Amino acid sequence: MRNVNQVMLHGRLTSDPEVKASQKGQTVTVFSVATNRDWKNKDGEVISHTDFHRVVAFGKLGDIVGKYLKKGLPVLLSGRLSNRSYVAADGTKRYITEVVMQDFNFLSKPKKTEEETTQAAFSVEPVAA
Repeated sequence: MRNVNQVMLHGRLTSDPEVKASQKGQTVTVFSVATNRDWKNKDGEVISHTDFHRVVAFGKLGDIVGKYLKKGLPVLLSGRLSNRSYVAADGTKRYITEVVMQDFNFLSKPKKTEEETTQAAFSVEPVAA
């Protein structure tokens, strides 16, 4: 049987994506998505829980995410889980699980970039004589 490493998240961005370049020049975009879960306990009270997921997008996908996704926007994304470790500034070894994004869908109209907003504000429509 074939193994599967696939995750799908529907949530909201908790901050604007951070776009960087790798040492080889590839775009690496990192952001966080919050997902909420509600349920009723045995007393009928509604309990809410929020999970935060670190998401990484590479290459062209990372460029698109960095340009159009902003804090607070809803997103539906799919990808795979990736585990890695690193040494923190205090010398301790830390482990992290990330979602490596492979695809996403806008769930609202993408916000215009600052440049597009500025261009629209200064564009002049021709006036018919």
